[in-house]
Amino acid sequence: MYRNILQGKRIAITALELEQKEHRGLAVLSKSLIELFNKYGAEVYLITSFNTFRLRRNNRKMVKKLIDEIFIADICNNLEKGFSYREEFNSNNIYKFKLIFNLLLEVFALYFKNFSLKKKFFRLSQIHKDINIFSQRLSYLNDVKGFIFVKQIFNLCRLRSMRLILKNPKLTISKKDIDLIITTCPLSLINRDKNSAKIVQIINDIIPIQVSSHPENPVVFYNRLSDAHLSKTFYISKATQSNAKGILGIDNISNTNEILYPLPSIKIDQLSKAVRISSIREIKDPFILFNSSIVERKRVELTINFFNSSELPKRNFKLLIAGKIHATDYCSYIKKMCEKNNKIILLDYVSELEKVWLFLNASLLISTSSSEGFGIPILDAGSLNLPVLASNIPSHLEIKNLTNSQKITLLDIKNEKPWIKHLSDLDIFDNKNENNKLLRIKHFKESLESLEFEALGKIQKLISN
Repeated sequence: MYRNILQGKRIAITALELEQKEHRGLAVLSKSLIELFNKYGAEVYLITSFNTFRLRRNNRKMVKKLIDEIFIADICNNLEKGFSYREEFNSNNIYKFKLIFNLLLEVFALYFKNFSLKKKFFRLSQIHKDINIFSQRLSYLNDVKGFIFVKQIFNLCRLRSMRLILKNPKLTISKKDIDLIITTCPLSLINRDKNSAKIVQIINDIIPIQVSSHPENPVVFYNRLSDAHLSKTFYISKATQSNAKGILGIDNISNTNEILYPLPSIKIDQLSKAVRISSIREIKDPFILFNSSIVERKRVELTINFFNSSELPKRNFKLLIAGKIHATDYCSYIKKMCEKNNKIILLDYVSELEKVWLFLNASLLISTSSSEGFGIPILDAGSLNLPVLASNIPSHLEIKNLTNSQKITLLDIKNEKPWIKHLSDLDIFDNKNENNKLLRIKHFKESLESLEFEALGKIQKLISN
């Protein structure tokens, strides 16, 4: 593929999920897009609400020449630490008071500016990157050309989603500066200016409406979803497209150009490192892998029951569960299920390198999820040609067709017997033979190029229209 297909193009991506303390599915999507655009020649800018915490309003004029340097350092620092807005708001009264006061000021300013958001550009030099990027968490900034700071952009969008302000905030950036703006989740954000960069909003799922335990208010999310459709939209799967348009009562769901499939979360450089590692966390036995945050809709208890009922424990297999363990009743239940069972290991959060090693060395990936917007772990496994046993939900079927993988088996989670039989009949993956792992890497590179080609074609079409 032509390496500089996006040469000279400038794309801005919202950083809402990258600002969070925990990087989950949407953060993976953001990082993948950033890497893709940079890889094929585009300049990528991150739209962030993170402010400088070392400069006060009254001393900015005194250090005017230093403002950019201080801003960049502080944005990087904030992205490194991450922030849990919901948790902080609910537990810290001082933060809550300051936020409400500052938002009131910003809302008054927004009314006077006809709801137009003010922005400021910062360019990242190699020196900035050398000084501030010191962990794997921030490695995506190596593919970023700069930041676009928009004060309180995500909180103001949320106020509109809550219908506490009259109109959607407007983000207008001249086409001379930016060719395309992408939001990696639905936002109450709009742009009607023909001379400004087009906004494209990515719709990932409608899970906050479907799942009762989700922290997002369903009505607020519905408003976000509705407002996002005032702009051009992409859906990450046909299943998400059908669900979202069904909820909103929008016709014409057959437009396949509206689908932008996510890219695998696994990186080539991490695969190159992982292939040289013999073991992590003293894992020696053959294993099957469950890779996802531990939440109810993932139906982790089914995975555990299917594994325990199969012949795998007798064959010295382990079940490795790699995913964030939250302070919830459900996670307590899962931990209790695994007590005194030395065949099941709860790994909790794993680093990127550990995750890649697990995928590269697993005999099978299992997913008993009852609902997904897409299903990145299944895509990762399919791209590696790693055998998959997963629930037969629509998004998993899409991934099977997308990767054209013969090793993805989809089953009904209500019928346990086929699951147990497939697990019992599983072949051991010989990870001691390096050629086996190299074959997986070769398959992954071929799959990745095909997925990149499809995504780039849709982005290039958007920019040229």
